[in-house]
Amino acid sequence: MRKRASAAHHQAGIAAVAAAPIDSKGLKMTKKLESSRKKAQKRSVAIWGLTIASTMAGVMLLVAMWLSDSEIPVATVSDEIKIASFLTWFRAEGGTFSSSIDVKSFPGMGKGVVALEDVDENAELLFVPRNVIMYEKIASCRAIEVFALVVSHCLFTLTHANPRRCRDTITQEWSSQPKLNKKLASLMDDQEELLTAFLLLEQIKGDASRWFPYLQLLPSFSSRNSVTSPLLFAIDDDVDMLQDERMITASKRERKLVKQAFRRFRRLFRSFLPPTRAKSAVDEAQYAWMRFLVNSRAFSIRGKRVLVPFGDIFNGEPHHEARLYDNGQRFLQFHALEADGMTIRADRSTLKGRQLFEDYGDNSNYVYFLHHGFLMRDGGFDCAAFRLPPLLEAHEHGEEDVLAAKRQILSRLRVEDAPLACISRAGEVQDPEMLRIYLMLYNMDTQQTAACNQAETFVQCFPLSGQTQQEERAFVRRAIRQQLEKYPTSFQEDQRILEQGSDLNASTSHTVAFRLSRKLLLRDAQAKLEQQQTEGEPAIVENGLEPADSDTAADKLSKFQRWIEGHDFPVNHLELRYVSEAVGYGTFTTKDLATDEVYLSIPTTVVMNAKSAMQSPWVSQTVRQLRESSASEPRSSPDEMLLLLHLLEEKFGPSRLRSRWKPYLDMLPSLNDDGSSNLGSPLFYEAEGEQLELLLDTDLLQLVVNYRQRVAESYAFLSWELQRSEHREALKWLTARRFQWANAMLDSRSIWWGGQRHLVPLLDMVNCQELDPNHAPHHTNLDSSGLHAVTKASWEFPVGQEVVENYAQPNYIYLLYHGFALASNSHDCAHFRLKLRPSKPQHDLIAVLRELEVYSWTPDVCVSPGASEAVTRFVKLALVAATPDVAVRQFEGNAASTATSTEAIKAALELVTTRLLPLEENSKSATAEADEDFRTQAIRLYRRQQRQHLVALRDALLALQQQN
Repeated sequence: MRKRASAAHHQAGIAAVAAAPIDSKGLKMTKKLESSRKKAQKRSVAIWGLTIASTMAGVMLLVAMWLSDSEIPVATVSDEIKIASFLTWFRAEGGTFSSSIDVKSFPGMGKGVVALEDVDENAELLFVPRNVIMYEKIASCRAIEVFALVVSHCLFTLTHANPRRCRDTITQEWSSQPKLNKKLASLMDDQEELLTAFLLLEQIKGDASRWFPYLQLLPSFSSRNSVTSPLLFAIDDDVDMLQDERMITASKRERKLVKQAFRRFRRLFRSFLPPTRAKSAVDEAQYAWMRFLVNSRAFSIRGKRVLVPFGDIFNGEPHHEARLYDNGQRFLQFHALEADGMTIRADRSTLKGRQLFEDYGDNSNYVYFLHHGFLMRDGGFDCAAFRLPPLLEAHEHGEEDVLAAKRQILSRLRVEDAPLACISRAGEVQDPEMLRIYLMLYNMDTQQTAACNQAETFVQCFPLSGQTQQEERAFVRRAIRQQLEKYPTSFQEDQRILEQGSDLNASTSHTVAFRLSRKLLLRDAQAKLEQQQTEGEPAIVENGLEPADSDTAADKLSKFQRWIEGHDFPVNHLELRYVSEAVGYGTFTTKDLATDEVYLSIPTTVVMNAKSAMQSPWVSQTVRQLRESSASEPRSSPDEMLLLLHLLEEKFGPSRLRSRWKPYLDMLPSLNDDGSSNLGSPLFYEAEGEQLELLLDTDLLQLVVNYRQRVAESYAFLSWELQRSEHREALKWLTARRFQWANAMLDSRSIWWGGQRHLVPLLDMVNCQELDPNHAPHHTNLDSSGLHAVTKASWEFPVGQEVVENYAQPNYIYLLYHGFALASNSHDCAHFRLKLRPSKPQHDLIAVLRELEVYSWTPDVCVSPGASEAVTRFVKLALVAATPDVAVRQFEGNAASTATSTEAIKAALELVTTRLLPLEENSKSATAEADEDFRTQAIRLYRRQQRQHLVALRDALLALQQQN
């Protein structure tokens, strides 16, 4: 493992501007300055402020001239001598280290610590005295000392002669030196910048620096090309090649900070630096190298950045024992900073002759690659960045307002749209709370978003039970897949580049290695998420067909009840019981319910709707393809297909056994093994069967035929699109019969709110019945938070009674989409499907139809014989159907009046008689037989009801005719 402070192949030696001894002329001058400083301290000469300022300016000029005349040669000292010199200095300064360790050079890793004997975990390795530890106060103090040397040469006295005392009185000392305070105070907010300036000033002093033995042990400037840090890349184009957005952003920010810091350094300390043209001048590259050394070697202790000689020589290697993130507490456990210095202990056992490593802490390779210059082996804390899907992907066309509202919520949360997340190899997102909140907002519909934007309900928007782990895993897997697709190169291509690129420059090689590591980590995380999703689930058969379900009806009911309990419905006063073949299950109250009392509150996270549908990559991609093709196929409706495909995939798709809605879907009426069904929907009437024949005498027949044809054409269009797409394998499980089943489910069970339909577990099992003409229609609405679908009792129900809802529809709608007819239904009517003929000019007829609230040439007209307004409207429409030109003349500008004409009443009677006669002639068809199935019985009931309504309507028309 490469070391903390450098990358591979550190070279021995000292850079031109690094820790090199000054020449003999400079050494004499330094000694002379030191002697003068001591004399000046004894004299304690007082100087007026103006004199000090002018003299200081002259001193700065002298120092600049001195430095410009002197070049700092490169020392040629062996590693062994440097190490021996450093250890001698370390002991002399009061440091101690165990006889069980030594410092040694390791190939490809630079300096490190070797175990001379077996070392036990927690054994004390070394003590670093506080006077050699470089941190904010010491760094500032030593920088002041540079000034002190110069000023004392000019017979000035500075009060901080003792550097140890300086550590305790630095603020006081700075306040007594206004010019110095002004220069150094500007660096106090950035500890790395302050330490960088300090090290450079110390290195310029050469062997006059107190830390010279330590400084010459640091990696040399000449070794920078072997370092992988983007901080040292030659150009920004090399940074862009990293392909990782998080690393690119951090690298460019750090490179910009270095440029700004270098300009500040030159401006503040210009008088103490070699001239720009001198060989020993400090340029931006050398400054960046020193900044890198500070970043890579400094410890973070109690919010302070500190340089700890000897302590920073240990190379890094994650501990072999896995542990949880602890915000660096384990590192602090073995690095104790006390009043007199730092004690460092071994964080692991090490055998004799082996290199002694230490765990650098809970950091990812975004830290190590940028600030340390290497890729650390993953000890469980590395992660790869990826963007979550943008909110736009969760919305259809025309939903700009709700999209803007969601972005407003994100701004309040200080989260960006499609935020960056980071995931570990174990599939754990670094900020799970951000993921949870963003996914909940992503899935919110219009009403939920509106409620969330209200201040009084904002805190209720993101409950802890917002969504399941399955949802989050699916969402993250989708985001990772999108991220991998966005990279300009694949991980296979990056591997080939590294394998074949012997001529790559250092920056390119490091760049490709880093981006490859991110892609491999994302791939591993994706595989882990998939494994977590499939653990404990039954195997899926290869042919995509549903395996035999061994669960009994009682088993399914029990699992569904446990599923409901697991989702913690805020209110649930229902229990399920089987009622009959025709009805299936029903809901029975567990307590006395009063009218308008909430009996069911369901979390919207368990609801199947357009938002949950869009989370499926297959559904979203297929609908997008259908939408692109819909211009050439007007009969298809991609938006209506959205929830349909969602239901099909969850019920029959390859991952059906892992569907989060499986317990609910298992409770829905199912298809038999032969493809037949017990569903009452006309979609399952036999083509030449009795049910369709019984409908011959009704206008409902045409609606049934159209319905069946529309579903068949929709499946044909879908299958054609799938055949020419990458999802053609879906046709193995998406059969025509299953497509019919899904249409029947949605049309009979959908609950509407916010202009959209939803499949709502348990609520869609509340059966339909009208208990009284005053029985209020069913309503389900979201609560104030938008997180729960709330239903109130529409009637009084004593405990144990079946809870029913009044859907408030006529029986032709019930029979067409639900497969039943109610015996008692105050909303029922005589049903007519009219065929209107355009007149000339057509716009006059259209105006009349609009006044009659008709917007189709084949309108369905529902006439309640006891409602005079409905009868009058029907009379006028009958005239329009019979003689449109006459209707235009009679009703133009007055179609909404209650007046009727003899011609119109006659036309209405003809329509009624035409439909009534076959029903009366075939009245035996309305008589149910004992052994008939419930579908046929429902049609016979409907025929009887239509005959009764037509007779009543005929009587009403005859009465109206007599009045005229």
